[in-house]
Amino acid sequence: MGAIFVIAVNYVKLKNSSYKLIKDGVIAILHNKIYTLGKQYIAQEYISVEALDDFEHLYKAYHALGGNGTGTEIYKRVKELPMKQGKE
Repeated sequence: MGAIFVIAVNYVKLKNSSYKLIKDGVIAILHNKIYTLGKQYIAQEYISVEALDDFEHLYKAYHALGGNGTGTEIYKRVKELPMKQGKE
């Protein structure tokens, strides 16, 4: 019975480790997309309503997973940009 418990505990640890790696990878991908798009919008000095909606979806997922730092700073800067109609 003790061996089964040890196997179960090790399995849970492995699953948690894999989950953390996947989560960290998703955060990294979202951060890269936020950084890349955010710098583009900041450089052009405006954002469309549609692009802002897409950008907010990226940021909400990023933030919900625990992302912060530069991603949050770029998000704040993008939110302050003037909006124009039409998709970029």
